[in-house]
Amino acid sequence: MKLKNYSLFALILLTLLFSCKKDNKIQTPVPILSQTSADLTVNLTQKFNFSVSTINNDAFTNEWKLNGEVVGTGMNYEFAPKVAGAYTLVYTARNEAGVFSYSYKINVPVPIIPVIPGSSKYISKVFEYLPAPGQYMNESLGSLEQAQKLIGSTSNILSLGGFGGYVIFGFDHSITNQTGYDLAIYGNPSGAPYHFSEPGIVMVSQDSNGNGLPDDEWYELAGSEYAKATTIKNYEITYTNPNAFANVPWTDNQGNSGVLLVNNFHKHNFYPLFAANQTKLTFKGTLLPSTVGKSGSIVISSPYEWGYTDSYSTGDDYKTNLYNGFDISWAVDKTGKKAALNTVDFVKVYTGQNADGGSLGEISTEIKGAADLNIK
Repeated sequence: MKLKNYSLFALILLTLLFSCKKDNKIQTPVPILSQTSADLTVNLTQKFNFSVSTINNDAFTNEWKLNGEVVGTGMNYEFAPKVAGAYTLVYTARNEAGVFSYSYKINVPVPIIPVIPGSSKYISKVFEYLPAPGQYMNESLGSLEQAQKLIGSTSNILSLGGFGGYVIFGFDHSITNQTGYDLAIYGNPSGAPYHFSEPGIVMVSQDSNGNGLPDDEWYELAGSEYAKATTIKNYEITYTNPNAFANVPWTDNQGNSGVLLVNNFHKHNFYPLFAANQTKLTFKGTLLPSTVGKSGSIVISSPYEWGYTDSYSTGDDYKTNLYNGFDISWAVDKTGKKAALNTVDFVKVYTGQNADGGSLGEISTEIKGAADLNIK
């Protein structure tokens, strides 16, 4: 009788143990997500919290990957974007039984400064002026003071010097990409019969990091010459300061070298003496072919069809408009891929040719101002 009781007790104990093991079998993680919407929009100034919790204190590891990079391993992750763009956030939970994964698509829109009553159609700020050597450098037309005169005006001429010399400016609002030309840039080319254009390339940028500074990706507004075999992409030139009234030596990344010639109309150093680097200046960009020639005994520089400033172009009817028109839809990235920009915040203009205009000096783009054509 006693032995029988022991046998019954053992059977009950085994049954309980088996039941416990069955009930405690490890399951694939089933975390509770605080955010279940897979498509989100988060503003650049926002912080967005993601978190997970467990059922019955189930144990598993956590991993958060943002655009393929691990950014967290805890139960919580705070998304705080620094740059506008499209993000993919993947949460993964793991244990011995398996894996649970969930993916979020997060859109961070580029911040836009809207047009309001009182917004100006003209330049409101000049961020940077760094000209290449040229005959007007260290004179009024090639000075930091002259660059600031572009603000609110289209009548003060600023020289950008030889290839690569540039100016960067912005407006008091974001320029919207609408149908047709969005931006006007004023220069001083001359037309027939003695054409003299000094074509400048235009680039645009969005304030993708929202800091109000032109330190984001640049896009070239591809003009009529962009895709031609005679145009050189990723061109680079370096000028050396002669420290005197003397020809300015240059070398480029195409294996060429030469000098930017001085002339007797401007008897001073052509190297910009306000540049931070007083030894050498290097500029990079797209090199346009020279259009310098002669009409009889007169030196001319022919315009391009469209897409460049300080060019007496027929394609944007410079003769009538007295400015060159630009469409934000022309924007391409550094690989030549079309960029779908809804707005832009900054504009850069630089001299696009490395050419000599004889007695008229180097080909150097001049700019007198700019305007948002969407504001009437």
